[in-house]
Amino acid sequence: MFQVVASNSQKSIAKNDFFVVKFNYRTNQLMIDKATNEPFISGATSAINTNYGTQTTLAPNYTFNDKKTKVVTINDKIGSGKRVSLFGTDNTKKLTIEWRIALYDRHQFIVFETICKNSSSEAIQIKSIEPLRVLKAEAGSLYYPNASKCLLNGAMYYDAGSIHTLGTPYIKSTPYGETKGGIMQPNSLSLNDETVQSWWNLGLFSGYDNNGMSIGYIENQVSLGRIQLLKTGRDQLSFVVESVYDEGFSLKKNQTISSDKVMINIAPNPYRSLEDYAETVGKVNGSKVSSPVNGWCNWFYTLDDYTEEEIVRNAEFASNYLRKYGLEYIQIDEGYQKFHGDWEGNARFPHGMKWLAQKIKDVGLKPGIWIAPFVVSDTTAVFKEHPDWFLKNEDGSLKRIGPWPGENTDWFKSEQPKRYCLDITHPEAEKWFTDLIDTIANNWGYQLIKVDFVAWTVFSAHHFYNASYTPAMVYRKAFEIMRKVAGDSCHILDCGPGQVTAGLLNSMRIEYDQNYGYSADAWKQYFIGSSSSAGALGKRYFFHHTVWTNDIDHLCMDMLSPHQSQAAASIIALSGGNTMSGDRLVTLDKTKLEILKKAFPSANSLARPIDLFDDDPQTAFASTIKRSFGEWTVAGFFNPDLTTDVQRHISLKRLWLDPDKIYLCYDFWKEQFLGEVIDSMTIHIDPASVTLLSFHEKKNIPQVISTSRHIMQGAVELKDVSFNFEKNSLSGISVGPANTSYSVIVYIPDAYDWSPRQRKMYDDFTGFSVKKVNNHLLRIDLHFGASGRVEWAVSFNKQ
Repeated sequence: MFQVVASNSQKSIAKNDFFVVKFNYRTNQLMIDKATNEPFISGATSAINTNYGTQTTLAPNYTFNDKKTKVVTINDKIGSGKRVSLFGTDNTKKLTIEWRIALYDRHQFIVFETICKNSSSEAIQIKSIEPLRVLKAEAGSLYYPNASKCLLNGAMYYDAGSIHTLGTPYIKSTPYGETKGGIMQPNSLSLNDETVQSWWNLGLFSGYDNNGMSIGYIENQVSLGRIQLLKTGRDQLSFVVESVYDEGFSLKKNQTISSDKVMINIAPNPYRSLEDYAETVGKVNGSKVSSPVNGWCNWFYTLDDYTEEEIVRNAEFASNYLRKYGLEYIQIDEGYQKFHGDWEGNARFPHGMKWLAQKIKDVGLKPGIWIAPFVVSDTTAVFKEHPDWFLKNEDGSLKRIGPWPGENTDWFKSEQPKRYCLDITHPEAEKWFTDLIDTIANNWGYQLIKVDFVAWTVFSAHHFYNASYTPAMVYRKAFEIMRKVAGDSCHILDCGPGQVTAGLLNSMRIEYDQNYGYSADAWKQYFIGSSSSAGALGKRYFFHHTVWTNDIDHLCMDMLSPHQSQAAASIIALSGGNTMSGDRLVTLDKTKLEILKKAFPSANSLARPIDLFDDDPQTAFASTIKRSFGEWTVAGFFNPDLTTDVQRHISLKRLWLDPDKIYLCYDFWKEQFLGEVIDSMTIHIDPASVTLLSFHEKKNIPQVISTSRHIMQGAVELKDVSFNFEKNSLSGISVGPANTSYSVIVYIPDAYDWSPRQRKMYDDFTGFSVKKVNNHLLRIDLHFGASGRVEWAVSFNKQ
C-alpha cells in the first residue's frame, strides 16, 4: 500500500511496495529508490524544447513549490494507486508544468507525464517535451545491473529496430532513410556514437534468467515517442525520453499540451517486461484485439499494374479452393485508382470499384482495399480546386511530399505527377476525407481498409492549418473518423505507427515491405535482415493480442523452393496474426497450394522468439497452444543460409517447458516422430528451410501428438480429445474443410497396443480409418463430408 510522507529539501513524497519517490526542491531533481533501498533512478528532470531553445526543469530554470505538490488516489484503466503532481514555473514566467509520477498497487512500474501550459500572453512554439531526462552530465542515472543488450524499435513497419550490444557503436537502421518527422533535439547523448535511438519503446537485457526492464510510451495520442539511451557504467545508464510534435506546433495562450505517458517497468525476465509493457499499452488505449485477417492480396506479384479481371479470376479461385480452408478476404492493393486523391477505378477497372466489391461478395468473400488517404496528386480536381486544403511549408508555400530522400535528388525534381498532403485540420478537407471513407466503406462496400504512406505525409508536416495540432493528433484524428464512419465491423490495417492509432486500428503491418521481384528478394523478405518477417516478429511479438493483431506480410511462394515455402508458411503461421496469400493463385503449383492450405486459417496464437537477444533476425520461435483438452508447444527453427545446414542445441527451458519432464517430439513437415526428449535436444535444420516440431508432455497413455492439417498441429482442427481409462479408448472431435481428408497422429506408449479388428492392416469406421505406422505411432485418417466434422474413437489393448 502507499504512504505519503511529509517532506523537506529532499523528501520522500510517496511510496508503494516497490518504489520510494523523492524530490529535491533545491535542485529540482527526482530520485526513485527501490523499496529494498537500492537506487533505481537518480537526478531525473523534465525538459521543454521550444523555438528559443531547450530548457530543463533544473534549478534555476524552474521553481517548484513544495506546498503545491499533490498526491492523489487514482483508479484508472491500469489500476489503482497514487499519483504525484509536481508544479513548476520557468524563470521567465512563460511556461508552467505539471510533472506527474504515478505508482500502482501490485505493479512494478512507474508512469511519467509532463503537462505544459503557456502562461504568457503570446503563442509559443513547442517542438517537444521530455517527460523524463536522466543524464550523467546532470548527475542523473538509471541503475540496471549488468545491462548487456537492448531491444530497439523503429518508427513503423519498414524499420523493426534491432538488438544492440550496449557499449558498442550504434548504427542507425535506415531501410527507407530517415523518417520525415519525429526528429529528436540534440542533447549530451547525441554526439556519443554508443548512444542508441529507439521509437516508442525499448527493452533492456542482462540475461534470460535475470530481471528485464522496459522503457516505453503507453500512449501516443499527442506526440511521436523517441528514446535515446547510453550505457555510462557497469550498472548505470543515461537516457532521454522525448515526445516530439512538429517544428511549427504552436501552443496558444493558456493552452496545455501533454507529453503523453511513459512507463518504466521491471519484470522477472526480459520477455515478461516486454509483455507487461504491451499489456499496459493495450489497457490504456482500449485496444481492439480482433480476429486476424485470412485472405489474399495482389501486390507482390502485380505491383501497381493489374486489371479488375485479374482480381476477379483470383477471387473466384480463392472461393472455389481456399474459402473452405479459412480464406475470407480479397484485398485490392495500389494500382486501381486514377490518381492518388482520385480513388475511383482507372481504365483497367471499367466497371468501377463498387462493382468489384460486389463481385467479390458474390463469390462469398469479403472485399478489402488499399488507400493512401493523405496523398493527393496535382492532376486531381480536389487539388486544383482547393489548394488551401494541403500542407504548407514554413513560408506558406505548398509543401510537396514523397518518399524521395531529399529535394536535391533527380527523383524529387522529375517526379510526375507531383504529390501533396491533405491537411484534415482544415474543416473542408476533413469533410472531404470523411466523405471518402464513407464512399469506400458504406457506398462501395469494402470491409477491410489498408492505410499506407504515412512516414512521408503527415509525419513530414512543419505545421498544420490548425497550428495547435501535432502529427500524432492528426493521424489519430484520421483514424477516429475512419472508425466512426466505417464502423467496428470494418477491419482497419495500419501501415503507419500503430502506437498512435492504438484502440482504433485492428491490425498493423510490422515488417519491411520489400519488392519480391526475384527468388533472392522473396527469401530476404522473410529471413534476411533485422526488419524481415522473422526479425520483425522477433522484436515486435509482444504487441500481438494486446495492442493490435500483428501482420508480418503476405505468404508468397511462387519464387521459393518447396522447403523455402514451408519455412515462409511456418513463420507466418507461428506469428498467429494476419495470414494473407500474395501469389497468383490461378497459376500456383499444387505443391505450394497444399502448403498454403496448411497455413489457413490463422490460429490466432502467440509465438515468442527463443533467441530474442541472441540473433537478429531471430530464427527460433515457440508457441504454447492451450485448449480445454490439453496443452502443447509448436516450435519452428529456421535456417536462412542457402547452402549450409545448422545444428542447434536447445534446452527445453528455453521453450518454456519443464526440463525435468519427458516430452514427445514430432516433425511436422517431415512427418517423423523424433522420440522422447528430456532436458534438451539437438535439432538439425537443412539449408534454407525450417524444422517445425511439436512437443507434448508424455502422459503414458495413447495421445494425439500432431495432425497433417495445419502448421499449428491441432490449434485449428482439434475441438476435443479425451481418454477413457475404463474402456482404454481415445476419442476426439475434429473439424476440417468439407469433402477433404487429413490425418491425426497418435502416440502409443509401451503399456498399450493397437491391432486392427476388421482387416489385417487397418480398420474402417464412419468418417475415419485407423492404421498403425509402427510400434509407437497410429494414424487416424479422417474423411470429411459436407458437415466438416468427424467424431472419432479408437480402442487400445492395455498390456
